[in-house]
Amino acid sequence: MTRGILSVHVVEGKNLRDLDDVGQGDPYCEVWIDSPKHKSHTDARNGTTTPVWDKMFHYNVNGQPELHIRIMDDDVFTDEVVGCATIPLDYVYKHNYKDFWVDLPDHRGRNNGKIHLVLEFNPKH
Repeated sequence: MTRGILSVHVVEGKNLRDLDDVGQGDPYCEVWIDSPKHKSHTDARNGTTTPVWDKMFHYNVNGQPELHIRIMDDDVFTDEVVGCATIPLDYVYKHNYKDFWVDLPDHRGRNNGKIHLVLEFNPKH
């Protein structure tokens, strides 16, 4: 098993779909490894489709195969899903680093923008 610390840097979003009828969206990013019950999240960025979050999260990992990302639009009554991605971690476990953009399709497969992530893995020996 691959054990260590996975650092997830949620850098920014680009061309995020605006789901608000009035004004622009207020996107935030949710991140989790095993279960959405144990998710971390950035703060919402008000009135933008190109948010800069610059937020770092750290996870103790023990070979978990995937990282889950979900972009949400912060609304008064019910937050809406902008897009989701599941990122395989095998490359990061092998190379210890990955800086990349991820497409965010919605449940219908439409591209709802991109998110910039930097992943770093520090193995425990």
